[in-house]
Amino acid sequence: MAGFENFHIGAGELTVNSKEVGHTTPEGIVVNVEPNVHLHQSGKWGTTPVKASILGYEVTIQITMAETTLANLNKAIAGSTTGGNNLQIGGLAGREVEGNEIVLTPFDGTESWTFRNAVPTSPVEVLYQVENERVYQVTFTALVDEDATDDDSNVVFVS
Repeated sequence: MAGFENFHIGAGELTVNSKEVGHTTPEGIVVNVEPNVHLHQSGKWGTTPVKASILGYEVTIQITMAETTLANLNKAIAGSTTGGNNLQIGGLAGREVEGNEIVLTPFDGTESWTFRNAVPTSPVEVLYQVENERVYQVTFTALVDEDATDDDSNVVFVS
């Protein structure tokens, strides 16, 4: 049914491995689903596509965390670890970056997004400036979860 009741606005709650990251900024959370579509062509029709096949998806979730805690910084920096009260960045090249389950639940009760296996893939810039809030902005990229029971939702599902 079409209608204005289907218009939505607003932020949501975010959890990483079932733990809340706290508040986000007004920029909040941005989900980007980029399909990789192969366009088939025929000699008869030249460069005009005649058929399309999906090759895969690049699914990212950009988060601007307002709560600048050591735990959130650890979630934001790929491969970082914690030791005592310290965040440790370094180590040998080639170490696996373990994925996280990320769930975005809108405050208005609309559909939530569950990213089964996502890793941080962006630089993390932390501003120490008088006129800017200190926030953590990070982009996670969703990977395939081979343990998913349904191949059609092995990257992300919306429910």
